[in-house]
Amino acid sequence: MPREREFSRLDRVASTMKRVLASPLGEIARTEGAGLVSITAVDVTSDMRHASVSLSVFGEPDEAEAFVKRLRGRASELQHVLAREMRTKRTPVLSFKLDDAIARADRINRLLGSDEPGEAFD
Repeated sequence: MPREREFSRLDRVASTMKRVLASPLGEIARTEGAGLVSITAVDVTSDMRHASVSLSVFGEPDEAEAFVKRLRGRASELQHVLAREMRTKRTPVLSFKLDDAIARADRINRLLGSDEPGEAFD
């Protein structure tokens, strides 16, 4: 029984982190000209010391990678935002990564919709 509670608490923490970080990440994206940024997932370790934030960035892949790299440099600033908003004993150390699932799905959709026979295998 305690195991179920642990998972639900981690899920609630991840959900809260996602909600709290959405606004500051959107603001950073606007000021840096990164376009549309969406948090696709937040994975929190069981000891709540680390959290990995997966982002989807609409735009060119190189620009998206550059934005995530700049965001890594601002992780401590975002951790302070979390510390103010969350009521937990410790605030997880944040890491950011690019989630390319949307880009992969778009590519698959374009390949499936193509009329050229050999184009899907390029």
